[in-house]
This record gives sequence, C-alpha cells and structure tokens, in this order.
Amino acid sequence: MKRIILCLALFILAAPTLALAQGKFIADYKGMVFGKDLSEFQHMKQVRKQGELEFYNRYGDDRTFQGVPLKEQLYGFYKGKLCLVMFTASGPSSYNTLKTYFDSNYGPASQPKVNIKQFTYTAGEVTVEMEYDDTNKVMSVSYVFKPIMRMMTPVGK
Repeated sequence: MKRIILCLALFILAAPTLALAQGKFIADYKGMVFGKDLSEFQHMKQVRKQGELEFYNRYGDDRTFQGVPLKEQLYGFYKGKLCLVMFTASGPSSYNTLKTYFDSNYGPASQPKVNIKQFTYTAGEVTVEMEYDDTNKVMSVSYVFKPIMRMMTPVGK
C-alpha cells in the first residue's frame, strides 16, 4: 500500500503534462469534496495510518459505483484533508462497466504500457487511476487530489 501511494504521488507530479480530459473537472467523490477537513464528514472510522496519511471507512456508505458492487472503499486524509479515495471491485464486467464510464466521461486515458490494463484520467485537480489484474480478476480505482498529494512529496525528490 505504501508503494502504491508513493507511485501515485510521483505520477501526480508528472500528470500536468497530460491533456485535460474533455474539459471535465472532478471536485468530489459521492459528495465528499476533495480538500475538505475530516471534521466536515460524518460516520468516519479510521482503519489505518501511514505517517501523516490516514485511511478511513465511512459507516453507511453506498458500496456501489456506477452500479458496480465495491469490495473495499477507503478515504485518505493527509494532515486532516481529503486527498485520496480508493476502491476495488471484482470481475471483468466491473472492469468493462467502469472503463466505459471513465472513457465516456473523461475521454481517452493515458496508458503507459499497452499490455497492462492501467489507465489514467485527468479531470482538473483530480487524477483517476484505474488498474485491472487479469489474473486475479480484480480492479482498483484511485481518485487523487493533486494539490494535497504534491504536499506529500518531498521537495527535490
């Protein structure tokens, strides 16, 4: 998990070179506005901590996204501010549904390696990372709020 977050942070620094997908912007995830303070959200329960990055579940949360059942849904806060949302889903149909959703809403994704199902969408200050593991039939999606994630990356690195 730590390696994923570090990779995401490094990728986010390079993300400004990507074209803004269809001029769309993401400001929130299911009504939770990126950059807002943890105290502004209800029903949050901390599940783990990595340095100053804390991960929470939200009690009573809708466990679907675009009709796809989610296995896990976590909210990341850095210095008390919402900066990361991560969820996982299972199966090729989940992958196909969400890939179609992201493509139609945010345009073509960048795909660093053609043989790996890993896609990046940029929508304003939020980057969406989507990855599908064909072997295990599991996909993961991360919404990353770039202004806060940039603060996590040490200067000069």
